[in-house]
Amino acid sequence: MIVSPKPPAARIERLDNGLTICLLENRRAPVVTCALFYRAGARDEAAGEGGTAHFLEHMMFKGSQGYAAGEIDQRTQALGGANNAFTSHDTTGYYFDFASDRWQEALKIEADRMAGLTLDPGQLASERKVVLEEIAMYEGEPWDALEQAVVAEFYGTDHPYGLPVIGSREELALADDHRLRAFHQRFYRPSNAILALSGDVGEEAIESVNQLFAAIPAGPSSGARSTRRAAVHSSRGRRRLERRHGEVARLLVVFPAPPATHPDHPRLRLLLGLLTSGRSSRLERLLVDDLQLCSWVSTDLAETLDPGHVVVAMELMAGTDRGRLEAMIEEEFALLAAAPPDGRELARAQRLVAADWIFAHQRAHDQALMAGASLALFDLEHPYRQLEQLLATTADELPSVAQRWLHLDQAVIGWALPQGETEGGAP
Repeated sequence: MIVSPKPPAARIERLDNGLTICLLENRRAPVVTCALFYRAGARDEAAGEGGTAHFLEHMMFKGSQGYAAGEIDQRTQALGGANNAFTSHDTTGYYFDFASDRWQEALKIEADRMAGLTLDPGQLASERKVVLEEIAMYEGEPWDALEQAVVAEFYGTDHPYGLPVIGSREELALADDHRLRAFHQRFYRPSNAILALSGDVGEEAIESVNQLFAAIPAGPSSGARSTRRAAVHSSRGRRRLERRHGEVARLLVVFPAPPATHPDHPRLRLLLGLLTSGRSSRLERLLVDDLQLCSWVSTDLAETLDPGHVVVAMELMAGTDRGRLEAMIEEEFALLAAAPPDGRELARAQRLVAADWIFAHQRAHDQALMAGASLALFDLEHPYRQLEQLLATTADELPSVAQRWLHLDQAVIGWALPQGETEGGAP
């Protein structure tokens, strides 16, 4: 029997200005991760202002009241720490990893840039070039370019999930300090933020946070999220797109999935595990080992506030017939919808999915990021509840879930093909 891990003991506090603090004590190593999440992402951008959240993420390292441009990275390195940040459609996160005798530098940095950014025009112009280079990099990488095109076709331009987090060149050219400052002032406030502290740290951290953050005004209500979204699971039917890009054939299929809070979500993740987790999984065994049609195959399930999507991706061996490959994927989906897996296969998939989950969340760093993201989007118990539901799923429950989600009637099927390859897969 596989037992779901329990969440670590957490202390949750809320300052008068609305800042939520999550303290996760983990004394296994003398390190502390400070992770600050804002309930703001690409979904919160106004029409025509794509890339604002991501551009602001860059500018958070380029000067604030107490730190000159570049000083945050210099200070982090001088203290032997590490930092990074990321922007998604639903949230933005920043983290610092420090030894436990100096981690409070992260608090000082976060409080300073929450209170106000410099947004120097020279730094804006310089960082705009960096983001433009990122756009060019994504366009030049076959998988990134294919995924962006397929996801855009799947959601359409009326839904923020269909727009690239990084924005477009045209939107980026118009992103000035006024736009970034307005976004910062609206969303980068204590009432819209979650601060997760994990590692070799105790209750004294609460007072440290209070001293640095309590004086920052609460800001607008944290519930002011964007409503600029449309129904995803429409009757647009199966669609295909084809690109000429790269040296090998690549297939990426996107089709509807429930939001992360839907009861089908963990069961759908288990179905994907049956398809692609481990060498004995159905698609891995069939397409990679037995028939050698693909060099690898993978699946992914979006963890989103709104209804999201599943991604099935694979890289083809030379000469693989594309029509045959699509038909085989559909056949495997149909088999899961027609009959439950046997007990051994189900148990194997549950073990592999659980092992991957535990490995990805065992460090204090991982636990801080998971806690911050969970509190920003769902609740602290959400990821543990998802795993518990996955492990409690019985074989007889799966066919009906597969019938609801594992079909390509509303899929976008995207191909990135080498120059000169003909229809069907032959060069």
